[in-house]
Amino acid sequence: MQGDQPNTADGVVYRSGAVARLTGIPVQTLRVWERRYKIVGPRQSAAGQRQYSPEDVARLTVIKRLVDSGHAIGSIATLNLQSLQSMLAKVGRPSGTVPRPVGSTTEAAVAPVRVAIVGEALAMRVEHFHLPALQIVAATPKAEGALETLRDVTADVLLVALPTLNHESAQAIQSLAQQVGPRKVIVEYGFGPQRIEQELRALGCSLVHAPVDIDQLESLCNFLPRPPRTEIATLLPEIDPASPRRFDNNTLAEISLAYVVLSCECPHHLSELLVQLGNFETYSAECESRSPADAALHHYLKDMAGSARAMLEEALLRVVEAEGISLPAL
Repeated sequence: MQGDQPNTADGVVYRSGAVARLTGIPVQTLRVWERRYKIVGPRQSAAGQRQYSPEDVARLTVIKRLVDSGHAIGSIATLNLQSLQSMLAKVGRPSGTVPRPVGSTTEAAVAPVRVAIVGEALAMRVEHFHLPALQIVAATPKAEGALETLRDVTADVLLVALPTLNHESAQAIQSLAQQVGPRKVIVEYGFGPQRIEQELRALGCSLVHAPVDIDQLESLCNFLPRPPRTEIATLLPEIDPASPRRFDNNTLAEISLAYVVLSCECPHHLSELLVQLGNFETYSAECESRSPADAALHHYLKDMAGSARAMLEEALLRVVEAEGISLPAL
């Protein structure tokens, strides 16, 4: 692998995914800029993988900040680093600093993404490419016994390689994720039924077919989701559980269609509102049980909808009484 590295001052090279993470430029955008504007000229390894020097990363970082400040990419793509830095200094960023090459000792080190790998072949590939943005904290050859091997391991990303997906896959991966506590789970697999794929995606897993392209894998690892909102339950106020529904949708339809003497048709409007609130209350309850990550939020929405529904039911009872509408026994 050493022969694949460009001759940089410090020997450091970065792959596309690492560059995307360090600069904030998505890999797809970076490829388009390279093709259209020749923004950088990355070298390629013997395996055909793009490799970027620290100077490339520094230049791309400045360009990204200039584009974010309103400069058109086409007008700055061919400028040298010194000219770009002069333009950035005129923009006046809050930090008051200009980026230095990523490999320099004066720049604060960017913490690599910590990954735990299940699958011998996948671990060998990641180790072979020496990805500087990824740090392998643990690896185990097979899914069988992985819970024991990774018992005391924590990682940012859990990589799981499986030849096939079956009905036990989702449960096994979920158990591993609960133990390792990653912010992202990536599953590389050969074949599997669609329903298992859907089940894994519902759990928040990213699925890729084997063998995964190493650039794609690095990009997936580097673009981590925001940390989970673990404090959402404490941020939301407590809502007293609402009373059960007084009117089902059939009763509300009867009230809505009843003859009324009020010109504003309040029974009709209130009935429609109550149908919508009742449906939304039911919907939130279903989301609460279907989406564990958003359980606290949907529980709150369900209770809020129930409270609003209970208040409007009181209002509807007043209107029904005033109109003399007969109701079935409640």
